[in-house]
Amino acid sequence: MTHAGRPAAPLATAGALVRLVRWPNALIAAAGVLAGAWWAGGDPLAFRPLLAALCAVALTAIANAENDRRDVAIDRVAHPERPLASGALGPAAARRVVVGAALLALVLAAAVGGAVLLATPIVIGVMLVYTPWLKPLGLPGNLAVALLASLPFLYGGWSVGSGRPALALVALAVPLHLAREIAKDLDDSAGDAGARRTLPIAAGPRVARAALLTALALFLAVLLPFAAARPRFAVLVVPALVLAGAGAWRALRGRTGGPRLLKAAMVCAMASLLVAR
Repeated sequence: MTHAGRPAAPLATAGALVRLVRWPNALIAAAGVLAGAWWAGGDPLAFRPLLAALCAVALTAIANAENDRRDVAIDRVAHPERPLASGALGPAAARRVVVGAALLALVLAAAVGGAVLLATPIVIGVMLVYTPWLKPLGLPGNLAVALLASLPFLYGGWSVGSGRPALALVALAVPLHLAREIAKDLDDSAGDAGARRTLPIAAGPRVARAALLTALALFLAVLLPFAAARPRFAVLVVPALVLAGAGAWRALRGRTGGPRLLKAAMVCAMASLLVAR
């Protein structure tokens, strides 16, 4: 007779895999592609933008699975709830996710063609070297992640044959992503200590907080022309600014939770742009 709890194991594994790839981040990446396609004047629900959105999901899976695979020891301190750190999955499972997602991303990029096809192998390469080579560099590693996380807008523009309009969205997204990455390093300082020299560890929390404020100032500097040209957007973006301010305040006060608020600010800002366009 089958034990009543036995069917739960595959479900638990599936849930752990979904958590491994950070499904909210994957959905945000896909939404960024569709937003970029729409901003560039294309149909976001056309075949190529949808394929590009799936490609962005696969790329997000690579980045997160590879990061967790390499950071198990650190995550046992900083993020013990993550699948590998908690023992819900093993490193081999994460490696299979990385390989499978990379193959899927390349197939999807080939189907989209153009700049997406050219960029995707480079993006995968950067993701694979990020944790061992770029992340220990501190601020350069943060900037690399900010650029990668902003690429979905450009993927959307490329998928409809016009990447230039999407560059404006990339310019908005990069400093906000950079602020979030610095806030994450501040939150993770205890786990990173002795393992890598992130900005808060190499230069101190005060310098890291100053860099976070600088990134948010750059975000506001890029945001102001958008707001001046689009009064409706200036009103709709207020919740995003409030969330970004709250996230920065928590980071400056040495409290955790700032990255989550800054992520919410990104989503709100993207929604504001789309509604106000």
